[in-house]
Amino acid sequence: MNDNRVIIEAIGYVGTALVLISFLMTSVYKLRIINTAGSLISVIYGVIMQVYPTVVLNGALALINIFFLWRHLSYKNQKIYTAGKTYAEDPIVKLFLDKYREDILKFFPSFGVAHLEPNIAYLIMCEDTMAGVMLGNLKENGELDIYLDFVTGTYRDFSVGKYLYRELTRDGVKKCRFMTDIPKSYVYLRKVGYKRVGDVMELTLNE
Repeated sequence: MNDNRVIIEAIGYVGTALVLISFLMTSVYKLRIINTAGSLISVIYGVIMQVYPTVVLNGALALINIFFLWRHLSYKNQKIYTAGKTYAEDPIVKLFLDKYREDILKFFPSFGVAHLEPNIAYLIMCEDTMAGVMLGNLKENGELDIYLDFVTGTYRDFSVGKYLYRELTRDGVKKCRFMTDIPKSYVYLRKVGYKRVGDVMELTLNE
């Protein structure tokens, strides 16, 4: 009996601890996830102990958190992107590259060092925020050699890539080749549909 009592009390403390820890999160998304877990555990504790005010309070908190998490995920899946095609020397492109240079070099260590000759750039916007940039060399036969396909941290959920490659298809691009370092971009490229061909990753569009 005493052992059961200890286990039940432990459940209550775990639920309370998670609720308290959730308020230490800087991310509202993480706060709601941890708070939901703590609230549900506290509901279980309240039911076992027949403390129904605790059940009602934490049940309501869990439902509120679940609602806002669902709304967050729904919004996330409905991001509206636009792409602007421009030239590689566009001042806005340079401003973006300078702002995120440190982060870019984490994913593309040789960017800015190798001899690159991009003749086209795509700026991807999410509403009024710049989400990413792609630099490449577009050839007359519709083949695009890509030197940089970078997205800021907030938008690294593959949605930008899917949107961008649809835009490239509409612009008549038939094949893309990723020409630069890819250690941290390999999973992304595979997700988009790239396959290794020799020393480069290739993606054939309109298949």
